[in-house]
Amino acid sequence: MNDVEDVSRETTKPPLSGRVHILGVGNVGCFIAHALASRPSRPPITLLLHNWSVYQAFRRKKKSIALQYNGLDDIKTGFDVEVLSDGVWHEVLKEESKEKIESDIPSDQVEDISTDVNYEHIECLIVTAKASVAKTAIKSVKHRLTKDSTIVLMQNGMGVAEMLNHAIFLNPEDRPTYVQGVVSHGLTRIDKFHVAHLGVGTMVFAPSTTEKTPALLAEDDTHWAPTTKYVLRLLALTPSLVATTDTPAALLQYQLEKLAVNCLINPLSALYDCTNGELLYIFNVTRTMRLLLFEISSVIYALPELQGVPGIEERFSPERLRRITIAVANETSQNSSSMLHDLRSGNETEIEHMNGWVVKRGEELGIKCALNYMIRLLVKSKVIVHQRRGNASIPLATDGVPSVVDFADQITTTKAE
Repeated sequence: MNDVEDVSRETTKPPLSGRVHILGVGNVGCFIAHALASRPSRPPITLLLHNWSVYQAFRRKKKSIALQYNGLDDIKTGFDVEVLSDGVWHEVLKEESKEKIESDIPSDQVEDISTDVNYEHIECLIVTAKASVAKTAIKSVKHRLTKDSTIVLMQNGMGVAEMLNHAIFLNPEDRPTYVQGVVSHGLTRIDKFHVAHLGVGTMVFAPSTTEKTPALLAEDDTHWAPTTKYVLRLLALTPSLVATTDTPAALLQYQLEKLAVNCLINPLSALYDCTNGELLYIFNVTRTMRLLLFEISSVIYALPELQGVPGIEERFSPERLRRITIAVANETSQNSSSMLHDLRSGNETEIEHMNGWVVKRGEELGIKCALNYMIRLLVKSKVIVHQRRGNASIPLATDGVPSVVDFADQITTTKAE
């Protein structure tokens, strides 16, 4: 008996199709898609691609995802594909002419090679797109999600679920169920749809606590939606993911540990334009790390969600978090952080969901996080510098365009959102 049948026996609702949609085809998205495709009884998997150029890259890889273990590629095929074009989702037909496959596909020819699935219901959506673009990505499929859907959020940083509640799913009664996940596998990109697995880690998942699903119900699987039961069971029983389910309180602690590491390695490597390992050999950087961790620890200690949980003082002490950060930086010493890649590409970073989240929660709890606030502003400012360099000009004093002096004044007067 497969996972869909197991869940269908437990509910009087129509049986699930078992289809899993994956939004975001970076390292984690490709890893999960490959792992699900490796199961003996694989579910139907749909990759949601945000434009035709990404689809063309997928075609050049012969519609496959390759995961490299110890220098050897394991290749999986058989994925369904949907592409977003002019705000409409299209399922790419499997029988395409060679001419259309090898050429760039203009939007006015989309109907020739695809079918409109813009309103097809999505049961289980795994979102691995970065936190900085998650809102825009999920908004594109909002109309295909219902209160019976489950969204698995797999972003670095914190606050994504709260952002979705305030920006997209405003009504708690119509809101999909959120499942949040933390991944510790070592993954690096070789090419598009080609990922190297550098170190075995784990994945931990738990339903989020919301107005619709308070803490006690989130821990009691008898209250979970059928799609939630299905996707959690599917992920937990997929061997290569090494996944487990836990309580929301336990997951929060895993998230906060990873947040502390990300709040140090990501912005500092981006600001210094260096690899993760190079951060460990600069005394001034290690001092900055210590100061950041004092603020981060203070905020974590004060979180109402963790009050009464035993062992919090030891687990989130500045010294223990520093040791974890050093260990991660050593293990990934030759890697460049995702934030550094975003800066070099002129893309928005995840700083608001890392140090920005620490600042926001600190303000709510009456704790001033001046150093994290400064790091947040420095990264956001550096993004603007890189974007302006990409545009080959930095405006000085033209009519209607702020000068460099005005821009500096704006930075110094900006308050944390």
